[in-house]
Amino acid sequence: MSLFGILSSPSQRRTFLLVSGLIILISAIVIWGISKFAPDTRGWNGLFSLLISMLASGVFALVSGLFISYFFEDPTEMVAQSILLPQDIGQALRDVATKATDYKIYVRTGRHFRAEILPLLVEQARRCRRRIRVEVILLDFRDADLCEKYATYRKIASFDKKVWDTNYVQKEVMATILKLIDVSNGNRGLVDVDIFLSKRLSIFRIEGSSDEILVTREDPKDTASRYLRSHRDFSAFIAEFGWIRDDSSPIEKGAKGVWPSTLHEIFENIPGIAQLEESARKAVVEQSPYAR
Repeated sequence: MSLFGILSSPSQRRTFLLVSGLIILISAIVIWGISKFAPDTRGWNGLFSLLISMLASGVFALVSGLFISYFFEDPTEMVAQSILLPQDIGQALRDVATKATDYKIYVRTGRHFRAEILPLLVEQARRCRRRIRVEVILLDFRDADLCEKYATYRKIASFDKKVWDTNYVQKEVMATILKLIDVSNGNRGLVDVDIFLSKRLSIFRIEGSSDEILVTREDPKDTASRYLRSHRDFSAFIAEFGWIRDDSSPIEKGAKGVWPSTLHEIFENIPGIAQLEESARKAVVEQSPYAR
């Protein structure tokens, strides 16, 4: 474990500085109390000298560590910069969303995206009066066998495995589609949305902008990888996203580029679509299931 690796994480850096600062402050208060109120005996003088030495060593170590971390470079730090700890993923996604002029995401149901990231994209577009294009690739909920296969995997491997079944997968995908339609129709000319349905299963998500891509996994306890535009692997994930999009089925918009107000109008040939849409509309307003 290296100092560079520890301090590359914003949350761990805050914890390190906070704890170190508190220890130094408490030590300084104890030293002042001993010098002010303790009797002048060999025992107290020895303890006083010991605490002074520890305080000086702690301050020196902290200052040296910060100096090294900010003014020197370690080859391992380059690798560490691409790794995000679970507690840093949420903030990294929010940072990308608040700076993006376009957004791409390849995901299965899009629960976290529609609850946390999409509202930030809309807010950013409105605040900056800048058009943003959003490309979303979701699991093809029309394929019941595919949804069942994914639900089976999540029941075994997911942190919220108790809720997963075929209907739940279909409902969550449809809820994300409904949210995207509402956002697009409510922000015409400002938020352009393209939705695709993919039959390709993966345990990885690809999402980000033209400047930064994050590759996350299904469980919030898993680490993620972050690739800036300058990273040599950035273009590979952009190409991967493009291939997946090209192999997916686009959901066509209605007349004049406006989405139909109901999924029944888009997928009228799917049995039970009205009942699924009703349950999906209730899920649209639910919070993100991920503790980030």
